[in-house]
Amino acid sequence: MLAIPIFSLRQGPGFPGINALSPCIGAALFIWSGIGVPTLVRRSYSPLNAAKFFGQISYSLYLWHWPLFAFVRFSKDSLVLGAGDKIALFALTVAISWLSWRFVEQPFRNRTLAPTRGSAFRLAFASSFVLLIASVGGLAISRNPSAVDEAAVRFDSYNSYEFAPLYRNGSCFNPPSGIFGDDCLVPAAGKANLLLWGDSLAAHYFYGLSRTVDAQRLNVLQATQAACMPTLNAATQSIATCRDFDVQMTAYFKEHKPDLVIMSADWLEYSRSGQFDSMISDIRTTISRLNAAGIRIALIGPNVQFRSRLPSMLARARLRGVEARSDDVLVPEVFAFDRSMQAALPDTEGFRYVSVANAVCPARQCPLLVGDNVPLAWDHAHLTAEGSIYVAEKLLPLLGLDR
Repeated sequence: MLAIPIFSLRQGPGFPGINALSPCIGAALFIWSGIGVPTLVRRSYSPLNAAKFFGQISYSLYLWHWPLFAFVRFSKDSLVLGAGDKIALFALTVAISWLSWRFVEQPFRNRTLAPTRGSAFRLAFASSFVLLIASVGGLAISRNPSAVDEAAVRFDSYNSYEFAPLYRNGSCFNPPSGIFGDDCLVPAAGKANLLLWGDSLAAHYFYGLSRTVDAQRLNVLQATQAACMPTLNAATQSIATCRDFDVQMTAYFKEHKPDLVIMSADWLEYSRSGQFDSMISDIRTTISRLNAAGIRIALIGPNVQFRSRLPSMLARARLRGVEARSDDVLVPEVFAFDRSMQAALPDTEGFRYVSVANAVCPARQCPLLVGDNVPLAWDHAHLTAEGSIYVAEKLLPLLGLDR
């Protein structure tokens, strides 16, 4: 219950939610399992001694790791931490945490630092007083926020971005019943019907497409489910919701033939752990079945992704007075992955591959801000409303559409 969420839970729509119960219950069971059990005698080099060491300093690790990582990330020109940075910071955190445990926690426990209840309260009062004075001083200094402060606050506000209306959450994205309503999938008579099919990285295109296509001629349908790859092979899905999604869409395509199906998903995620070939095979099978039914397909390649939440990186850059650079904040493997997908899925008569990386990031330089200084994405990948319009305008000619 602890291990599986560590490797499988990802930020995004649906997290945190009921899926957070697993690690919480797992932690509670782990703690409970040691109650009343005598401690076993261990050899000096037992791996359990390492677990004991980190268990002893765990509270100090919890307290110290966040400011260390946060301030170092803030101080770097690239705004992100590399693998070497993280290893060095972890070692530094362990060292500081041991010192904190040895010279602060233990003296308090042993009552050598504060031998009486009264002395403990006096020390706590003095510490609190110093913190309050420092806080008041900080508030006084920052009473009149600068333009830089205001810009950073504006960027930070995107960390609580209201994406639900843009995705049509609860109806055409993540419907509670698992069944998409008529407003999502019923074709419009007298118009060309486009079906946007996939996960949240398909849903974030709906707003842009619906506002850039000619609504008099084109109708945008939507069937999107979080963390579910668009496929007609339900057996490949490990999540029950996704299997139900596939079954529903298989039945839908037997009765309806949209003029164009636009497939989009977090392909990079679905190909992890050596699953690229099986993912491509699944996509090819799905395309073949839909083409055989007379349905044209356009597959949108991997979306632009960032090393961390883009608004947070932009806020840090603005506060530091540096320019956020595309090369520093992008996930670089997206470009190579896009080329691999394009090579594996060549265009045919009823299928075309659409490269977001090529359309949006010429020479691998992606825009970080669009419109009136709005971040392209509100997290590490999902587009803002303005970002969705910007990307949709770039993709329309590649999809064979016009405004």
